[in-house]
Amino acid sequence: MSSDSLQAQALNSTNTWRSEYLAQPIKWNDSLADYAQDWAKGCVWQHSGGPHGENLAAGFANATLAIDAWGDEEKKYNFAKGKFTEETGHFSQLVWRNTTSIGCAEVECNTSGDKGVKGKFLVCEYDPPGNVQGQFKWNVMKSGMDKNGNPGFGSEGARSLTSPRMLVLALAIARAATHVAVECCGARCLSEGYPFARERRLERLCIYDLM
Repeated sequence: MSSDSLQAQALNSTNTWRSEYLAQPIKWNDSLADYAQDWAKGCVWQHSGGPHGENLAAGFANATLAIDAWGDEEKKYNFAKGKFTEETGHFSQLVWRNTTSIGCAEVECNTSGDKGVKGKFLVCEYDPPGNVQGQFKWNVMKSGMDKNGNPGFGSEGARSLTSPRMLVLALAIARAATHVAVECCGARCLSEGYPFARERRLERLCIYDLM
């Protein structure tokens, strides 16, 4: 696949998913793509250990199918709890609101062993990286209510995903959550029982800093 074709597939698929989870469109970054290419050409089934967020996939016919498989992990993501799991780490990185740029590479591999890769090997790098502990409820969002009626978070999924091999990078950066986003503003929020200390508007949402 040409680099232009891969770029188009990666951006189109990624931004389609992001648009459903209150995240702004992501932009292509050539430096991230170069980093992904350097790692992908080694055909080793493990993470690079670099400074970026990173999703890997192998065995898919094209990048669109691989990215859609990452997005389909949403069915198992618990929006109410908002935390990292290995089953949903691709999805949370894909739609992470604070991530602004992406670069991907895809190579054909035929390596053996426990860390060998067969078929097309897709590597996508993200910056700033997602999956930051303590920041999930703000960065992985869905319009609507959860089963407890909390605003701004979607329902918990339960269906499992069967797909070719994928691997998740967990970034264990412990930070306390200090705000929450809801889809209403001003007096209506306060009257509906959201007693937050201070309101500030961001994009189409209001951010309420916790007391």
